Amino acid sequence: MNLFKKIDWLKIEKFIGSLKFAVIVISLFTIGMIIGTFLESYFGTDFANRAVYKTTAFMFVQFGILLSIIFAAILRLPPKKRLYGFYTIHSGLLIIGMGSLITYVAGVDGQITLAPNEPNRQVILSKDIIKITYPTEGKQIVSYLPYSAFESSINETYDNITVKNYIPFAEGRFVWSDSINKYSDENPVHSSKYHFKNAFAEQDLILSLHPEAGSDFQSSTTMGPLTFTYYPYKLAKCFAQNNPSKIIIWNSETAECFTPEEKNIPVKITGANNRFVVLPYNKTFITFFPDYSPFPMNTKLQTDEKSIIRAFSKKLFEDKPNLFLFGKKAAWFDKGLSKWVVSDLEVGGNPAKLPWMNAEISLTDHQDHLVPFNIPIPTIPIQKNGNLIKGDIRAVQLEILGKEYWVTNYSPLSLLVRGKKIIIEVTKESLTLPFELALTQFKMDKDPGTNNPASYESFVKLFSDGKTTNHHVFMNNPMKKSGFTFYQASYSQDNQGQYNTTLAVNVDQGRTWKYLGSLMLVFGAIWHYNLNSKTKDQDKNKKTGKLA
Repeated sequence: MNLFKKIDWLKIEKFIGSLKFAVIVISLFTIGMIIGTFLESYFGTDFANRAVYKTTAFMFVQFGILLSIIFAAILRLPPKKRLYGFYTIHSGLLIIGMGSLITYVAGVDGQITLAPNEPNRQVILSKDIIKITYPTEGKQIVSYLPYSAFESSINETYDNITVKNYIPFAEGRFVWSDSINKYSDENPVHSSKYHFKNAFAEQDLILSLHPEAGSDFQSSTTMGPLTFTYYPYKLAKCFAQNNPSKIIIWNSETAECFTPEEKNIPVKITGANNRFVVLPYNKTFITFFPDYSPFPMNTKLQTDEKSIIRAFSKKLFEDKPNLFLFGKKAAWFDKGLSKWVVSDLEVGGNPAKLPWMNAEISLTDHQDHLVPFNIPIPTIPIQKNGNLIKGDIRAVQLEILGKEYWVTNYSPLSLLVRGKKIIIEVTKESLTLPFELALTQFKMDKDPGTNNPASYESFVKLFSDGKTTNHHVFMNNPMKKSGFTFYQASYSQDNQGQYNTTLAVNVDQGRTWKYLGSLMLVFGAIWHYNLNSKTKDQDKNKKTGKLA
């Protein structure tokens, strides 16, 4: 208490309201903005927000500016006529600060991605969350992750799950890991690593059938015109048969396969010259049109995509380069020989020669049960053309019953814990709109002679209250609805070359206050200038009068 009394509050008040303190906090603010702008240009807006703009230190600097404004006005009380403009300017700054605070606390700043003709109402916000779902119990736990630029320690426990560490920006380091769940020997879960090269390029490929492999390791990929498809190893024998129908029938669960010729199943032809196969299965018959779809047709001539029995024609893959891989075997159609060729591959062995541009492929690793996995390693993100090309993985390290696991924004985790199924995801907080939006057309103009986008715009359909309206969103022409403002932000392109649009979604409850504060700044500056000019003129007239 004595220490509190000894503090000279008047000196503190004068210092905070002084020009010296104002110069200090404004200089710190300027330095922060310069650093933030640099980080945003090279490492992305999210990293700049986490490292500078939304840190506690930067918030304190802004609070210091606010205190400087308040105390500068207090020190100039009681009001003086010549300072009316000064008071107006500082009041405007305070009102802008209040509006910004309202926006920060209650505003919405997110994004919504629209695919052509697919209605969507989910806005993705900036806050990261970890979501733990118990499907059988209808229970879900959602926890916010730290809004930091670097790895953070959490150590929070939910039931039997301990959330240990969070990495907001990570890249993967490849390893083989054990399976989380158990799989029967009949289930094909093998994975392989290949090295492909031709006269123009070479690349390592990791293909997997393991259900825990995640989005980084799929069963198919492309390289230019060549498509790589990874199948269970049991299917290789059917590719090698060169049967006249070139049809393969297989069980997707066990990977057992056979050809119609092996089972004496006739391949029939419709009046429209379409081939079909009728197969007895489970005391009934299923019909396939293998030249059109691998799935059987039901009585309504609709494809049954849930069927485990499938049939496809190798004819579909003869015109364009297609390479089928089965772990330790590879198959392709050789146009020069007019037949399908199957080649054996051994780990570290000789490569198989392919009939396209002196290409060859070799097997560098194969695992029957292990899972290909990228362990997240903290990194500094790198941005190019508005998109992260490095560090786009958000990862959480978990400990469950003494074992460590990783879950990322690309690879959710699904496992049984003491008999309970649990799904764990790292995702973004989302907001559900009270209406739906769908993209009807995306238009992009490019700079002459280049592929660089000069401008892009979206034609959007809005569904609300049983009514449909059309809107055109482009730069400086946002769409507004129910307090939400939608701006054209960016775009993306999927594997089929289809364009999706991304709209920035904004709700700014403090906008009115910020506009009012800005007007007061302008009005106060003009007022202050006029008052000072009159005062100087009066002082000049007085001096002139005295001299006369």
